[in-house]
Amino acid sequence: MTYYPPYPHPYQKLGGLLKFYVVMAPISLCFTVIGQFSPTGFWRAWPTYEGARFWLQLTIQLCLMYSTVINLTWAVMILRRDPRFVRTWQLAYIGSIASAAARWPLYLIYGYPEGTSLASNIVITIGLPVSFCLWTLYYIKSVRVRTYMGSDKYLRLAFFTRKARGPEPAVPDGA
Repeated sequence: MTYYPPYPHPYQKLGGLLKFYVVMAPISLCFTVIGQFSPTGFWRAWPTYEGARFWLQLTIQLCLMYSTVINLTWAVMILRRDPRFVRTWQLAYIGSIASAAARWPLYLIYGYPEGTSLASNIVITIGLPVSFCLWTLYYIKSVRVRTYMGSDKYLRLAFFTRKARGPEPAVPDGA
């Protein structure tokens, strides 16, 4: 006779880093929107931009908004245990990388805005692919994520983890 405890395994509930990022997604959206209307934000400063500077700034802002909205969608997908959440997360990173790439010509041609520098731009440009790789490894190796999602379908649906084998869950699927 098999004994099942009256409570689910803790990994079957949202927790750890996923919970942190689910909580942070709407907060990030609020800060992104507020930042757009700050004195140096795009929506207050855009009349001062001319020519290519305007288009580069607009590209950066659109990529930023894209990433923020995709991150919010990603958080909702995690709450609903939608197996497409890793693919959505990867799309958000593509927006972040595109935004970082658009900053290079803008800053090199028009100079760095106050509070930024070549060093910070290099750190961001290198940090994005490094963090992308680390998060991808987390999704592949995390028993908590695998157990919470109930299957490893989220790995097979993602762009860069299709052939990866997820870890054994802490609780058998469907339990």
